[in-house]
Amino acid sequence: MVIDNMRKKETKTRDKIIKNALKIFARKGYFRTTVDDIAQATGLAKGTVYLYFKDKQDLYVATIDEHFTRALDTLAGINAKSITPREKMQEIAISVINYIRHLKTSYMLFTFENINLKGKTLKNIHSIIEPKIQEMIDLISDIIEDGVANKQFRKVDPRITAFYFLSMIRAIFLSNLYVSEASFQTDTVLKLFFEGLNKRR
Repeated sequence: MVIDNMRKKETKTRDKIIKNALKIFARKGYFRTTVDDIAQATGLAKGTVYLYFKDKQDLYVATIDEHFTRALDTLAGINAKSITPREKMQEIAISVINYIRHLKTSYMLFTFENINLKGKTLKNIHSIIEPKIQEMIDLISDIIEDGVANKQFRKVDPRITAFYFLSMIRAIFLSNLYVSEASFQTDTVLKLFFEGLNKRR
């Protein structure tokens, strides 16, 4: 019982560190963020952070992992709902965009400054991102296959369409960041996407 409580406390502390690191890395970028910043935001001593992560690079990799894990959890939850394939994809698009907007500056996690990391850190990040993006593509591809099977969608290559779907979500988000008039375009872009995907009658 005592050991279980200690593990729960350690997990809670680790999650709290990652949660704050996610916000700070997103706001300041990798190079301008310090472990002191994260420790202060978490209300911990700097040495305590090092009990959970060996250095800033290790913490950054864990933060990227958490970012994609949350996104995958969101997708899986939507896929489990008893709704049509089109409704699932619409909800996925809106949920992912809103999730990123909620972090406001989370795009900084993937700016040229941050992805210009070298060596082991970049390799570790790629080893996390690539399989999780593949998981996203697999999940969305399955939804598209279901839509084709029930004749809601026309016959398309599910994986290629899933890739373009994720690319579209990213484009919508970036347009909302840099173009103030773009906030109304999400529904329009989704409508155009589904007009191309829908089964012709």
